[in-house]
Amino acid sequence: MKLEDLPGELWFAILSYLPPLDAFYAFNNTDNARIHSILTDMYLIRRDEDNCSSIINISLAHIPLLMYNFAVSNVISFYSNIIHSLTLSNDQTPDQINSFLVKYSFKYDFTYLKCLHLIEPSSNEFNLIINDLSNITMLNIQSKQMHSFDINTIQQILYNKPTIKHCCLSQFRQDFILNNSYSFIQKLNINSCDYLCFINILNHFYLLEKLSINILSMSRNAVLSSIDLIQNPVLIKNLKIRAFSIPFDYFQILFPYLENIQIFSFAIVCDEGFDYVNNDKWQMIISNYWPLLKKFHIYSELWHLTPIDFDELCPQLFSFRNDSFWSELSTRWGYPIDTVHSLKNTKYSSITENTYQYVNRLLLTVYNNKQMKYELDKSSRYFPNIDTLTVRFEQSISSALFGLYINKIINLSYIKHLALNDKFHNMSTLYELVLRLPNMTKLTITSNHRILIKQIFQRKNERLLSLLSCRLLHFNLLYDGVISYEIIQSVQFNFPHLKSFSACLPHFEDFRDAIPSFIRHMKSLQYLHIGLEGDNDKKNFLTQDMYDWFRRHQIFQEFKLSVDTYTNSIHIWL
Repeated sequence: MKLEDLPGELWFAILSYLPPLDAFYAFNNTDNARIHSILTDMYLIRRDEDNCSSIINISLAHIPLLMYNFAVSNVISFYSNIIHSLTLSNDQTPDQINSFLVKYSFKYDFTYLKCLHLIEPSSNEFNLIINDLSNITMLNIQSKQMHSFDINTIQQILYNKPTIKHCCLSQFRQDFILNNSYSFIQKLNINSCDYLCFINILNHFYLLEKLSINILSMSRNAVLSSIDLIQNPVLIKNLKIRAFSIPFDYFQILFPYLENIQIFSFAIVCDEGFDYVNNDKWQMIISNYWPLLKKFHIYSELWHLTPIDFDELCPQLFSFRNDSFWSELSTRWGYPIDTVHSLKNTKYSSITENTYQYVNRLLLTVYNNKQMKYELDKSSRYFPNIDTLTVRFEQSISSALFGLYINKIINLSYIKHLALNDKFHNMSTLYELVLRLPNMTKLTITSNHRILIKQIFQRKNERLLSLLSCRLLHFNLLYDGVISYEIIQSVQFNFPHLKSFSACLPHFEDFRDAIPSFIRHMKSLQYLHIGLEGDNDKKNFLTQDMYDWFRRHQIFQEFKLSVDTYTNSIHIWL
């Protein structure tokens, strides 16, 4: 039986595992009427009374330039009016959004678009797109430059677009709030905002049922009014907060207003203080104010602990977790309360009682050997679904002990992105990590580890280099220091399958030669980011310089580039 003769049901099952863009690209040159008919039927528009939607979800983020051109010319041009979800990005794909807006209009071309995700749009691009949106129900804006966006346009999203029910923003500021206005948003995800802004969100978003804040901070000069702190009913059922060094009392005064809460996830990031690890306080809050609570998760990320702090606080944490109050709730209310410390992992139930199944990004701080031994001997925390792992050491530790430690507390097979942060990393600890991460494809080094990077390419570390060579698709050296041109050449030779690479070079001449050389040899490369050290004679370069360098090295393939004269760096999309 030929492939095209398979039953339609099997075709639909196979295609359901592929992004639509990949499916269209794979069969683009296939001259077979049935296959093209199946592709069309697979993504046909669904009509349900007055509602129309499709299952075409197109993401143009982090794709090669060739695939982008194919999507714009061969897919979106034919299916724009039935696309359900669309992602546009300027991150690692410079000037993509502007190029897209030259060809398409959100006002006329995307009639049934329901979900839109914009990554690093410019302020002007942001304004043009938002003003043309009409039927969007979910909007996700991811940008490091939201402080420069037009406030009126942001307020349009929050108050004047009644179809938007779910909104994700990188930042939420006090001036986003429009007094005496009504918002239709029911789900709000925020990367960062401050405590007073959080209170105003509770006060002004009357229909909000789900709120998630990844970084909740508090300014030192914040002043609270004890009169009418929350003036309107709060309907929130699902609340997820990651609070940075905010005293527990500031939350305790808000908790009585959250009488509809059903799912509560609370992460505390702090340098000192454990006033939130108090069973009496939580018992009073849950018993008196949260009658509908079904899930309770509490996490802690503790920074800069001294050995004395650790000796004092770890027993307190274990005592908090094992208190009988949590198990008694099930009997008292007649249904189970899902707390972070009652969850079990069947495979590791004999060694773990703390399963953090909802955490997919973890900053793991290892303080010393004593901490690791303590957690190895006790019933420890366990993270089964970590996608991105960032590791930092407070001091030099035993690599062998570290290997046992991470094996116990993390399901390492899920991790795709490993980041090394701060000092005290060495070849032994790196090897222990890489050896245990079979699905790792991305390595990021965010601190100055010049010696460590050089050692990776030494003959005595051939085993580690072999593992990295087979696995790495993305390699980022994101720190203020610089690396040599020789290291760039070693990366080029040993990691031939890289799709993206970021680094900083010390000399203008290295910069001029590194980019064309890298592009010529790296056949899978989609994105290259190279910076020039800031104090290097203040030399700048322009787009025309890059085209000249490419011609000099006889590189004529299509590419898009963005030169950032502020950081003296260049972004190339291939």
